[in-house]
Amino acid sequence: MQTVNRDTLVNKAKELLASGTVDRVLGWKKGEFSYDVTPALFTSAEEIDRDFVYNDFCGANFSKYLIAETGKSDAKILVFLKPCDTYSFNQLLTEHR
Repeated sequence: MQTVNRDTLVNKAKELLASGTVDRVLGWKKGEFSYDVTPALFTSAEEIDRDFVYNDFCGANFSKYLIAETGKSDAKILVFLKPCDTYSFNQLLTEHR
């Protein structure tokens, strides 16, 4: 089984942004407290290095945020999904959303 940690996610996001494969990254950023992480949209490698967080408190299902973001433009978005979130994501694909 592959170990997922912050460095793995950051490196992949920066690689895909640099190559132009994606325009934005939907991930988590630190809130006021360590347990207060919030969904965030990143557009540069610098933002990802500075603000991207991945820990045990990253529980938001990004499928609902993805609906809002894809409705704004045709930009390609990298989204980090937990295994349980892939069910709702697959349903969105089925509905062409």
